Amino acid sequence: MKRSKLVLFIILLLSFLLLGPNSFSQDMKKAAKNAFKEILKSSDKNKDGKLSKAEFMTIWKDKNTGEKNWKTWDTNKDGYVTEEEYVNAVANIQKSSKQKK
Repeated sequence: MKRSKLVLFIILLLSFLLLGPNSFSQDMKKAAKNAFKEILKSSDKNKDGKLSKAEFMTIWKDKNTGEKNWKTWDTNKDGYVTEEEYVNAVANIQKSSKQKK
């Protein structure tokens, strides 16, 4: 199940990156929210609607990658990744991708 979450995340991320110059539309935002909900289903052990660092780290096979991503995704540094942080991080990744092109 952990592997499928990562695959879902990667597919979502790649689809955003491949869309090129399009803005982060409402459809993309909805897709990101749905992806986050899918991740929560298997990783949010205490069902509080957000991911603690311990819960987040279970997603990543490579702990170094998990640690790096944690620093990117927990934007307010409160020790949790919320839906809002997830959606904003996906949008920021897309913006960064466009700037590199």
